[in-house]
Amino acid sequence: MRYLVIGFCVFATACAGAAPTGPTPSLRQIGGGVATTEARGGSELPFKGTYEGLETVGTVPSHHHLDATGNATHLGRFTVVADWTLAPTGNFGTSTWTAANGDEFSTSFTRRGVAVPPTITFTETHSITGGTGRFSNASGTFTIVQTRGLSMPYNNSATIDGTISLGH
Repeated sequence: MRYLVIGFCVFATACAGAAPTGPTPSLRQIGGGVATTEARGGSELPFKGTYEGLETVGTVPSHHHLDATGNATHLGRFTVVADWTLAPTGNFGTSTWTAANGDEFSTSFTRRGVAVPPTITFTETHSITGGTGRFSNASGTFTIVQTRGLSMPYNNSATIDGTISLGH
């Protein structure tokens, strides 16, 4: 009986913490201690995810636009809008990433691609340039590997891998 009571007490203590409500919750009380899941003081956290979207070509063929949705660590469900220009000196662009609650961060990126029919694979290197809400002091770099077909419409799928610091 004594072991049953002790087991129940341990179980009740473990279950007493608050349930997480988002991908990067603030401080949580767990069993009387404090736990953090956000980057603090500039520490870098892994930033990983995926997205799928549609790439369109502007009236000037060197201008491209992407609208996509995905899921990533420290962002949760998100949308991303990206614009870039193809140029002889390289492909350069900007993007805005928006979490479900409206918090955003922006990036600038370079892009290079390799065509192996029937697809083309692009690798983008992003640097965070600013943000709002929980991303107001964010910094970090990440790589996106994006694959799409060679014929329009360009349905893209991508993986994200890098680091982010929320600067709190």
